[in-house]
Amino acid sequence: MEKSLKNIDDAYKWSLETVAALRAGDFSRIDMDELINEIGSIASGLRREMVSILKDIIEALLILTYTDSGKAEAERQLVHAQGQLQLLLHSAPTLQEAIAESVAKAYPRARTNVVEDHGVSLPDTNPFPLERITEDPYGRLVAEDKLA
Repeated sequence: MEKSLKNIDDAYKWSLETVAALRAGDFSRIDMDELINEIGSIASGLRREMVSILKDIIEALLILTYTDSGKAEAERQLVHAQGQLQLLLHSAPTLQEAIAESVAKAYPRARTNVVEDHGVSLPDTNPFPLERITEDPYGRLVAEDKLA
């Protein structure tokens, strides 16, 4: 088995060979350093995905709260992004532990986007409680009688 990944085709081959070696219990064929790096990259990727989703949620909340335009699109973005967050947290529940830190990373990006797109003044720090950011959008829509 090759010890390094040179391109995406090799990464795919390496993944298949590593899984086969693990299933066979043939640990001598496994590049442990690369396996550790790949597993670490899974965690990093999930965290990046969560920050991106949180940025979308916060952008929508900022638009709905601080602007006079684009509210229908922002509401759709909010429902979609909160739904995506719920799915992500369902598939990786321990990401919940990283939400506050991820919101702190997402807010400045969301704030910059909304300031540039809408020309409004926004708070320097996140004004939304975590409960609002992470709420189940469908429960809210049912409660608001917008979804039967």
